[in-house]
Amino acid sequence: METAASESIETIEWTAHPLREFPRRAILASLVILACGLLVAMAVPDVTAGVLAGGGAMIFLFFMSNRFFLPSRYRLDQHGIAVRYPVGSRSLRWKDLRRFPHDQSGGYLSTRTRGGMFDSRGISVFFAGRGEEIIPLIKGLMAESDREGAS
Repeated sequence: METAASESIETIEWTAHPLREFPRRAILASLVILACGLLVAMAVPDVTAGVLAGGGAMIFLFFMSNRFFLPSRYRLDQHGIAVRYPVGSRSLRWKDLRRFPHDQSGGYLSTRTRGGMFDSRGISVFFAGRGEEIIPLIKGLMAESDREGAS
């Protein structure tokens, strides 16, 4: 039996690009990556190898921070949430989610009831200024899934 809430939810899609949303943080992050690359380059005695190592370090840090520097696309519907990151994608069903710590800018949807440093089974969500709209939807869909699972 579906409730009115699940019948009324339509697919919601949005794109989050923290680099554009937080320009000061973007400058700081870029400077940190540049500084790390320069430090690695200076640590290697051979100039050519140093330049290659420094460049490699900067590329590595950029790709490790890809969710900040490049846009991520989110899709939310009555079945679950899916995200397409610049490198990879992930989706989870509402029935599998147990926890949603969040603030107005973003949150983390987790399949574990308790958090921890090794909780990597969830999805980080950036709301792109739409927190007031998205947070109640996520909470409602998670609660609805809990009710359906209990019955």
